[in-house]
Amino acid sequence: MSAVTTRYVEAAGGIIYRKRNIDSANTCDFKKTGNQISDDDFELCLVYRPKYDDWSWPKGKNEENESYRHTAVREVGEETGYAVTLGPHIAQIEYPLDHEGKKQSTSKNSKNSSSPQNNQSTVIKRIHYWMMREINESTASKRLPSFGPIKPAKRTEISNILWLTPSKARKKLTHDSDREVLDAFLERLHTCRARYSTLILVRHGKAESRKTWQGSEATRPITPLGSAASYALARELACYAPNKILSSPWKRCVETIGFFASDCSMKIEEIPELTEDYHEKNPQDTLNVLIDTIAQLVHCDKNDNYATTNTTSTTNTANTTSTTAMCLHRPIIGSFFEYLRKITNPKAHKRILSMRSPYMHTGSAIVLHIINTPKGARIIDIESVIPIVY
Repeated sequence: MSAVTTRYVEAAGGIIYRKRNIDSANTCDFKKTGNQISDDDFELCLVYRPKYDDWSWPKGKNEENESYRHTAVREVGEETGYAVTLGPHIAQIEYPLDHEGKKQSTSKNSKNSSSPQNNQSTVIKRIHYWMMREINESTASKRLPSFGPIKPAKRTEISNILWLTPSKARKKLTHDSDREVLDAFLERLHTCRARYSTLILVRHGKAESRKTWQGSEATRPITPLGSAASYALARELACYAPNKILSSPWKRCVETIGFFASDCSMKIEEIPELTEDYHEKNPQDTLNVLIDTIAQLVHCDKNDNYATTNTTSTTNTANTTSTTAMCLHRPIIGSFFEYLRKITNPKAHKRILSMRSPYMHTGSAIVLHIINTPKGARIIDIESVIPIVY
């Protein structure tokens, strides 16, 4: 009886995009119709790998105990030199590892010409890609203590980078699989019109038992296990570089989000309406905190909050993205999810917004990418983030 085993090599990367700064003499390059954008209003970042003699999207393998998200931001930073933040997820692709760098179709839908024989193992490379925007130097510097070091790639690994419009990138890319990722990226780009803001909902870490805690509910702290998860979560939050932190003033919430806030030297805005007691008595006031936060985020969405080519300098100007993190209690998360399901596109993984308690794991987060539409705020992508504790 044949025995074929499959082993996966996990990797992640992304497509950094920025708006082109079209010179007034070349305005014919813009092909706008009403509020529609043209693909070639933007530039995308490609890298050249001399080992494989190919042009591709920046990416790399997961390190031990590293999440896809962290890998994506780290590898893109190492290969391009740009500090980036994660946006909506683009795609997941797979191909046989022995196809790496070969100038042939490596699509997950392609037939594998080197199918494993009996009792043979096959190794598949699995890569996750995200939309990415550059963040400014100040934001990148603040998040570094939580995120960890980013070491530039060697010239033998990456020897050149190029910013190209999507149409030119399609011709430059070496592999069919990268063109598939480009197609998925452009579909995302049209959905969010290149502008989105991000809201991260955090459930506080594992807290001391209500039965054994002798103090008040407001002072009940997280456990050592909760502390470990909260510390690990800060590493994941850094991938999104929040520039605003809101929290219930109760100790277990402040402690949970405090690891990230302390590392990044950021202030936590404590909101009384986010406590369990306040929510029980005035649930609408608590919900209004969420509604107002989203309104502020999509208001920022009306402005160009992505990097623009700087034609007068070798340095690119990258605006700080609009990202808010909010630390909450379980009952409040249930109320918030009920509202969020109403403004979530069906394709945005609405199933993550669970209708059943406990809604989220303690010490985990939900990342919501939100756009402004004529009908109000709409969530276009949702991801669940569970920190890796080891």
